[in-house]
Amino acid sequence: MDTIKRYFELAEERPELFSQSVQIPLVLEEKMMRNFAEETGKKMGMVYDNSPFFYVIADLCRGKKGLFSYARVIYCNARSNGAVAIPRCGDFFGLLSIYRHGPRCESLEFPRGFAESGEFSSGELIQRELSEELGLKKEECLIRKLGNLRADAGLSAGLVQIFLADISPEAKIDLTDEEGIFGFRWVTEETLRSMIADGRITDGFTISSYGMLTCTNL
Repeated sequence: MDTIKRYFELAEERPELFSQSVQIPLVLEEKMMRNFAEETGKKMGMVYDNSPFFYVIADLCRGKKGLFSYARVIYCNARSNGAVAIPRCGDFFGLLSIYRHGPRCESLEFPRGFAESGEFSSGELIQRELSEELGLKKEECLIRKLGNLRADAGLSAGLVQIFLADISPEAKIDLTDEEGIFGFRWVTEETLRSMIADGRITDGFTISSYGMLTCTNL
């Protein structure tokens, strides 16, 4: 199979998955992808076809330091261990605006991240994420664990830890310049619920985490 040719056929079949963005631009030029593959020795395009279940594709993207390969899974019919933080300040909840490469669109989410060695059994991971993504200091956050969830038991056995992070009113949000993140907002719980109900929030981690919080007295 010509993996690069098949990639561009898929791009014509499923254009919504190849939409352009300022945050993570795709290079949708066949010649450039072939040159990149030859120069780097990396497989590009549709590198694995496991239809009728999924494909693994390697996109060519443009970043601040040049071109790079970015792999993702595409499910044919459509659509790790880590932790999620629910930022709360008084009666308000914090949401990141982040561009997600998988669906190629903006997503409103609670902060989350993957676990590093030694972090999964404690709140170290979520404190690191709050520091890296929101610029929050340890003393500005009261972190309490709510429980665990499996994001997709059909895909991964990994448990994701859910934490409530009560943020000091004096804390200042200082967003990271990491690619993909481009906004943060505080919303009331009523607004949060309406955003879930009307589809403005579709992130499964965020919805599941909020659902877990509603089952506690915190």
